[in-house]
Amino acid sequence: MLNSPGFSNETVLFDGDQRGSLDLTLSSSEYTPMRGSAMQAKDIMTTSVVSIRPTVSVRHAVSVMMQANVSGLPVVDDDGRVCGMLTEGDLLLRREIRATTRSSRAGEIISEIDLERYICTNGWSVADVMSPDVIVATPDSEVSDIAESLQAHRIKRLPIVEDGRLVGIVSRRDILGIILDAPTTALPREDESVRMAVRTRLRSDLGLTPQKVQVSVKDGQVTLDGQVESELKRKAIRILVESLGAGGYRDRLRVTPLPNTDLS
Repeated sequence: MLNSPGFSNETVLFDGDQRGSLDLTLSSSEYTPMRGSAMQAKDIMTTSVVSIRPTVSVRHAVSVMMQANVSGLPVVDDDGRVCGMLTEGDLLLRREIRATTRSSRAGEIISEIDLERYICTNGWSVADVMSPDVIVATPDSEVSDIAESLQAHRIKRLPIVEDGRLVGIVSRRDILGIILDAPTTALPREDESVRMAVRTRLRSDLGLTPQKVQVSVKDGQVTLDGQVESELKRKAIRILVESLGAGGYRDRLRVTPLPNTDLS
């Protein structure tokens, strides 16, 4: 179990009609990022999280999304545990959106997929429409792992839970903020130091030794000579040099594809 003190949860209930009462859960905390360690979810997560109960109506859930200007809502049970996620994508096939009803399918064999789609399209409550299988992370999860999960599963946000309870959320936008806050790379001014820095990165990032790619620097301008196997690798080398902030770049690399060893 995680031991991350400093969380306090506050639940604000907005009472309406029984079928449409809203429950907005705000989770708040204060964290100080630890220097010298990988950035974690607790360093960037949004702690004022709007969540809903599975028993509220879809109509009210949409209203909450619009008011809070969010595209997805964690769904929590009475104990504050995450039990689902409701996103804009779950609502795009709703019957309210269709201009006409579909023709009768009497006598047809209706598949399980058709039935699931019917429930999502016509269901009244959030529980009928939400995605129950939710990928979550903990406050101590590394941001790089969360970013990989968002990319791999093609989702926009990850609830952050502690002991199963919602304490925050990390979205793509939260992660993009790291790019803006990242310090820029400052190359040394001396040509020889620049040359060594480029050589080191070519080896560590792309596995290119000085025998394959030769680096020379004059007045801050980096010149590369040598041979690479593809235009893609040539482009990767250019990206590497540009990311270092060199004063200029001259590309004199030759592209020579590897010989075809297929004897069939």
